[in-house]
Amino acid sequence: MINGLILSKDRACQLRFLLESIKVNAPELLNEIKIIYTSSTEDFKRGYEKLKSEKILPNITWEKEKDFVPDFLTALKTCESEYICGLVDDCVVYKKLPTSSQQIEASFSEDVFCFSLRLGINTTTQYYMRNDVTPLVDYQQNPFCVKWNWQKWSSKLNYGYPISLDGHIFRTKELCDLSHKFKFDYLRQWEGVIAGKCREETERDQMVAFRQNVLFSIPVNCVQDPPLVAGQLYEQTEEEINEKYLNGEAIDLRSMEFAFQNVTWTHNEFPLVFSKI
Repeated sequence: MINGLILSKDRACQLRFLLESIKVNAPELLNEIKIIYTSSTEDFKRGYEKLKSEKILPNITWEKEKDFVPDFLTALKTCESEYICGLVDDCVVYKKLPTSSQQIEASFSEDVFCFSLRLGINTTTQYYMRNDVTPLVDYQQNPFCVKWNWQKWSSKLNYGYPISLDGHIFRTKELCDLSHKFKFDYLRQWEGVIAGKCREETERDQMVAFRQNVLFSIPVNCVQDPPLVAGQLYEQTEEEINEKYLNGEAIDLRSMEFAFQNVTWTHNEFPLVFSKI
C-alpha cells in the first residue's frame, strides 16, 4: 500500500485543488492520507475548517502542526504502509495515472530508491524561469515507465534529485530512517540535508517514473521561510486566494486544463481560475 503525507501552510484553497485532482485523476493511488497543516491567522484557520467540512476524500487524517520536526518525524514513524508519497499543497495531479498503485509498488526492485510522479521523459525543463532544457538519457523503459541511474546526474538537475515531497514515493522505513539520522529545523533544510546525504547513505541508484509525468507544482506564492522563488509570473497571494475560498469560490480543475497541455516542467506558474462552489 501507498499512503500519502501532505504538508500545508495557509493554503487551504490550493490544498483543496490538490485533493480534487487526486479524486479525479488518481482516486486509487493513496490508501490513506495524513495532512499536517498550520495556519498563521484566524482567516487561514477558517479556510482549513471549511475544507475539512467538504470531505473531498474519505481517507484523510488531519493533524494540526504543533512543532514541525517532531510532527514530521512522527508521521513517518507511525505510517503503516510500506510506501509513502510526499506532497505539498501547491501540487496538482494534472492527468490520470497510466497504471495502478500495485504496478507502482512492483517497480520497486532492490536498486530503486524512489518513484517520481513529477518526472518523465517529457520533463526536460529544469527551471521554468529559464530556457534550461536537459533531456533524460541512458534510461530503460517499458510500456508505462522509465528507469535511470540518478547518481550519474548532478543533484542540481531534476533527474539527479530524488529527495522531493513534490510527488515522490519512497519506501517508508528507508525515508524514516534517513530523516531520523540527520538534524534539520524546517522542510527546505530537511530536503537539502537528505538530498546531500542520500548519495552516501544508499546503494539504491535508480529512480523510476511514468513515461510522462502526472503531477507538477504551481508556485504562484510561497509560504516557506526562508522563501523560495515563486509568484514571478502570476503572483496570487495566499491571502487573496483564501479570501476567495471563504467567499465561496475555489480553483476549478476543469478550467485549468489550459495549463496541462504540452507539459515539460515539474514547476510552472499559471493564473489560477476560480468558480463558485
